Amino acid sequence: MLVPGKLTRFSNKFFIMQWTFLKVLLLCFPVIAVANNIQVSNVSLIDQNAADNTYQVKFDIAWQNSWRTSTFESNWDAVWIFVKYREIPNLIWSHAVLQFDGSVAPAGSTLDLAGDTGAMLYRDSEGIGDVSYQDIELTWFYGGVPDDATLEISVMAIEMVYIPGGAFEIGDTPDIIAGNFEAGTTTDPYIIDSEASRTLGGASPLNIGNHDADGMLVPDDFNATTVKVLPAAFPKGFDPFYIMKYEISQGQYVSFLNKIGLTAAGERASNVNANGMNIMDNGDAPLYYETSTPDAACNYLSWADLAAYADWAGLRPLTELEFEKACRGPIEAVTGEYAWGDPFVTVKQYIYDLQGTPDEVIQNPAEGSGNAIYAITDGGNNAARRNGIVAASFVNPTRREAGATYYGVMEMSGSLSEMLIAVGHPRGRDFTGIHGDGVITTNGSANVGEMWPDVFGQQESDGTGQRGGSFNSSVNSIKVSNRILAATRVLSRQSGIGGRLGRSF
Repeated sequence: MLVPGKLTRFSNKFFIMQWTFLKVLLLCFPVIAVANNIQVSNVSLIDQNAADNTYQVKFDIAWQNSWRTSTFESNWDAVWIFVKYREIPNLIWSHAVLQFDGSVAPAGSTLDLAGDTGAMLYRDSEGIGDVSYQDIELTWFYGGVPDDATLEISVMAIEMVYIPGGAFEIGDTPDIIAGNFEAGTTTDPYIIDSEASRTLGGASPLNIGNHDADGMLVPDDFNATTVKVLPAAFPKGFDPFYIMKYEISQGQYVSFLNKIGLTAAGERASNVNANGMNIMDNGDAPLYYETSTPDAACNYLSWADLAAYADWAGLRPLTELEFEKACRGPIEAVTGEYAWGDPFVTVKQYIYDLQGTPDEVIQNPAEGSGNAIYAITDGGNNAARRNGIVAASFVNPTRREAGATYYGVMEMSGSLSEMLIAVGHPRGRDFTGIHGDGVITTNGSANVGEMWPDVFGQQESDGTGQRGGSFNSSVNSIKVSNRILAATRVLSRQSGIGGRLGRSF
C-alpha cells in the first residue's frame, strides 16, 4: 500500500537493460543501455519453479540525486519498474505478469507492487543523494511460456515523484485571464479539499469556476451560467499519486517502438528529424528504431501515442487538476506564478552547449530568476531539449533557478506542452484514473476501453487538453494556472507537444 512521502532534485529518467537467456546454459549478455543517471544492471533469471511457472527476475538499479524527507514537501522520488520478455526467435514482446509473493526489496528500500503490472521502488527512510540497490527480485509468473523457452528479458525503469495526499488550491487571482480556475465567480483560487464530486460553473463560491472561459482557445462546456458535474471518481489531486519526474524521452519512446511489433510501431512512430525529434527507422529487427538524442524530451506525440505508451508501461494519463497539485503543492496560489512558485522568469535568450548530447546545458542560465524553455529563451531553436537541462546548468540551483515544482517535478513550465485529461468535456469527466495493463492492440492502440478518452487511434482526443506550454509558447502560456489550451485537443503530432504520465496505488 502507498504511504506518504517528499522533495526533488534533477537527474534523468529512463534506462533499460536487456539480457538474453539461453535455456540450460543460461548465458547472458547486455543488449541495450540508454539514458542518463539511472542504470539497471546485472539482470538475470534465477530460481525457476516449473511447478508454479515462476522465475525470479534479479537485477541491480542505481540513480542520482534521490531523496526522501518527512518535512516540508514530505515526499520522495522513486523508480517505476516493469518487465517485458520475448521468446527467441519470436520478435513479439509481451508484458511480464508479476507476483508479490517472493519479490525482494534490498536493504534501505521499499518495493510496492502495483497489481501484476509493475513495481515502485524508493527509499525507506530519509536521505538525499545517489542510491544504488543490489539484488532486487521480482517474481515473474510465466504461465503459457514453455519451461525450456529461450528468453530475452528487458527490465525498464522510469523516474517518478511521489505527490502526497492533501488539500491544495487551483487557479490564482490572475494577472492574465485564460480560463483560470476560481471559486465560483469570486476570482479567488478554489480549494480542492477532497475527492468528492464538484459542480463546475455557476456563481457559487462552492463551485469550480473558470472566469466564464474567457481567454481559452476552445472554451470549456461550463461557465458562469452553465453548470456540469465533475464525478467523485475523477482524479482531482487530493489523493496521493506518482508523476513522471521528466517528460517522456526519445530514448523511452524508441524502446516502446521496438517492443510493440512492426505494424504497431508504424502507427505510433512520430515525425523524424524535425525540430529536435531524432527518431529514425533503421529497419533492422529486432531494433527497428533508434535515436541519436535519447535524453531529449519526445515531441511530436499525439494523444493516441501518449495513451498507447501509458497502457504499454502500466501507467495512466494525468488530469489537469493533478497538474496544478504537482506544481503548486499545498501552499497558497500566487498571482501569475510559474511551476517554481513565483511570477519571476528570465526573458533573455539562452545559449545552448553540447546540443543533442546527454550533457547538453544552458551556458547562460538566469541566476536568481526563474528558468524555463519557452519562446523567448528558446530563441527560435524550436527543438526539444534534454530532460533536466535547466537544473543541470547550475551547480547548486535553487528551486526557482532549476524551474522545479514544489515537489521536485521538472519542466512543468515550458519545454513541451503536457497532454492531460480535461474537466471541460464529458469524455474527460468520465475518466476514473484506471491504469494501463502493459498490453496494447496489434495496431498499436491503447485498449483501456471507454475509460480513457478516444484511445483507439482515431486521434480525436475529445476530453483532453494541454497545460504548461512549450518551447514555442508565450511567457503567459507557461504559467501554472493558464488554461488557454486546457480544452484544446491534440488532433495531430506537433513539434511542441509531448507528455508525462502518472500512477496511483
